[in-house]
Amino acid sequence: MVRYFYRSRLGRSETLYSTLGVNPDCPPSSLRFAWRMRTAETAVAEDEALRRGCEKAFNILANPDLRACYDSFLADDMAMLPFPYGGEGDILVAGDLSKDGSTFFARAILSYKPTTSRKRLKIRLRSFEFLPDRLGFLESRRKLEVWLDSGLLNGFRWDTSWNNWKHWLRSAIELDATFVNSARYRYGKGEWQVRSWWTALPSRIALTVTERLETDVERARGVHELLGRYSEFVHRVREQAKRQPLDASDVQSWLDQLGAAPDLRPEYLCWKPDYEEYYFAQLRKRAVAWLLFREEFLFVLQGAIISEIPMPGHATYVFALPSDRENFLRLYERTSRNEIRQNAGNVASELGFVGRVVRGRKRKRWLTEVLKLAGEQVNLLDAVDD
Repeated sequence: MVRYFYRSRLGRSETLYSTLGVNPDCPPSSLRFAWRMRTAETAVAEDEALRRGCEKAFNILANPDLRACYDSFLADDMAMLPFPYGGEGDILVAGDLSKDGSTFFARAILSYKPTTSRKRLKIRLRSFEFLPDRLGFLESRRKLEVWLDSGLLNGFRWDTSWNNWKHWLRSAIELDATFVNSARYRYGKGEWQVRSWWTALPSRIALTVTERLETDVERARGVHELLGRYSEFVHRVREQAKRQPLDASDVQSWLDQLGAAPDLRPEYLCWKPDYEEYYFAQLRKRAVAWLLFREEFLFVLQGAIISEIPMPGHATYVFALPSDRENFLRLYERTSRNEIRQNAGNVASELGFVGRVVRGRKRKRWLTEVLKLAGEQVNLLDAVDD
């Protein structure tokens, strides 16, 4: 019965590819162009049934997993076909009751309406996986799956090498789409487990791309190239920062002596792909000085020192401003966050530990709590939650 979803409305001898008028080896962008052309044709002909058939063909072929299964089926009609998107919904079937009336035997699917939800999202470009013919976005926290082709991105071009430096990208894509409640299967604890996901229907995606995208791409690529050009210097700074805190003004002075471009900023020398610039930037602009140390950034404010690892899963540590900063740093470099949290050997008290703020989903709430611990005035008007 599952073959109901893969059957062309043009006839049994037709395929989903011929429904759209494309070759089986066409790229995703060509699929989208063909679907748009066929949609326009069906609108002129006022053929609603054909329009729905073309949209169904496109939504199956534009999903890489479903397309792979369908291609296998075309090569071998005994190949298994999955239920498209494997989701929930309302289904109408035809069949017969058993003689005792206790069992219904379905023999044909007459119609199916999946469970859908319209969602508006802002997705950072660096969150996508850059594949040869599309961009893929999978987020386990919200159980979201999105696939984008160049036809949606107005001819925007990329290659797989972008995955090496995408974490320097700042741009985000605004997405308005219809998501289907789909299913994902994972084998664990000796059995297959089903998890509910939301997958964006390729035919129901609308994008808004920032005008600064190309500029952002050039900046990100430039930072990556600069780090490669000065790789030996970057390595020396990272090794030194593992042993002791480095004042950012000193690092900037070294960069100036090398004649490095302004785009190569001190924080980039110890930056990691999972770091979120928001957390760094909010503390950096409030600091009178800041330092690089291990995987942390230490920000000196008017009344406190803040240790920040701008990465999911880490907390922000706040200390009272010491009378002797050098002594504080010498003690801090000999300890760890775990020892501070447990106050091992009274180290937290000696450092003037005030408290820690665990990050949640609300960035401004995090900033409010950090600034309160630091004794700073809370003014969030300039705290852009991008």
